[in-house]
Amino acid sequence: MTPAQDTNRDASSDLSSDLSAVAAKAGGDDPKAAKEERRPGPDLNLIRTGATVIAVLGLLALLHFAASVFITLFSAFLLAFALEPVVHFLCVRTRLRRPHASGVVVFLFVAMLYGLFYATYLRAESFLVDVPALTEKIRTAPMVREVTRRGQELNRVFAEAGRRLTPAPSPSSRQKSDAPVATRDDADTFTRTLLQGLGSLSGVLFSLGFIPFLVYFILADREPLTRRTRELFPEEQHATVGVILLDIERMMRKFLLGNAVIALILSAASVMVFLLLGLPYPVVLGILSGTLSIVPYLGLPLALFPGVVVGLVSFASGGPILILIASVTVLHLVAANYLTPKLVGGGVRLNATASTVALLFFGWLWGGMGLLLGIPILAVLKCIFDNVPSTRRIGMFLGV
Repeated sequence: MTPAQDTNRDASSDLSSDLSAVAAKAGGDDPKAAKEERRPGPDLNLIRTGATVIAVLGLLALLHFAASVFITLFSAFLLAFALEPVVHFLCVRTRLRRPHASGVVVFLFVAMLYGLFYATYLRAESFLVDVPALTEKIRTAPMVREVTRRGQELNRVFAEAGRRLTPAPSPSSRQKSDAPVATRDDADTFTRTLLQGLGSLSGVLFSLGFIPFLVYFILADREPLTRRTRELFPEEQHATVGVILLDIERMMRKFLLGNAVIALILSAASVMVFLLLGLPYPVVLGILSGTLSIVPYLGLPLALFPGVVVGLVSFASGGPILILIASVTVLHLVAANYLTPKLVGGGVRLNATASTVALLFFGWLWGGMGLLLGIPILAVLKCIFDNVPSTRRIGMFLGV
């Protein structure tokens, strides 16, 4: 080995030792740098969970404060799903293009609704005039007075027991409790609860004015809307989105048309029963009872309410009331066990627990309109969950 090679090897050895010393000083001798290297990173799962919770809370706030907008949109989509077969039939059987066929169908549907409401109003005009007198008769009926008296007595017993269990209030709190409490009329409270999501009468008229136009635009632009909805997602998910849209459309159409036929059958049967029993205003009360009977899980008590309330002041004995209760109950059970499986079938594949929770939640959120829209909204969500692999377990949980 030459002296030049020895010199190069010594120089490289010195350079390696110097680099090792620098690295040791930077890593081992500096505790701050070592601590920064050992510090764990942020928990991505925790961040994702927090963002999901915030998003859900924001969605709930949006559904609450923009209730009239969402109720109008959901109602328009449901009507569009129900009227789509008629538009398709006109497009196939006639030379009408889809925009023209959609306009004809929406116009005829609005005219039919106006005719039904006008005929119902003519039938119910005398009933509406007699409502104040009927309400007074119900309040002064012996059975109602007895039930009210027992309820007040039971309330007094519970209040007395509560006063014995709780300590006596201080004078200052007693003076505050003696302050007058403002009360609201029962009818006004019921109306506000029923139209909680839509607000005042002007809000209802405003929403009803928008629904026909929305239905027309949804029907006329069905193909472009479907294509644009698919294009919102990546190309590999276009087939899945198309399947979801078809599934939602098929399920909603079967649900709406089936329930409409069931309501028509129950209304006709209820009118006949009320006529045979001699109940006043049989047409109005029969249509009301048959329509309320299709409300999921609450249909039977709602269907019994109109006839029983009027029967309390119309019949001298309890026999006709018992026959009325038995008849409405039998009609409701026949509809639930035979008509609904045949006409609605497996269109809405929801279990009883999920459906009840949906009614409870949307009824609290939107009042009476929430009771009507809760089941369709949950059914649409289930269609989405069933076709997305990551949420398929949620769809199975909501199903039967």
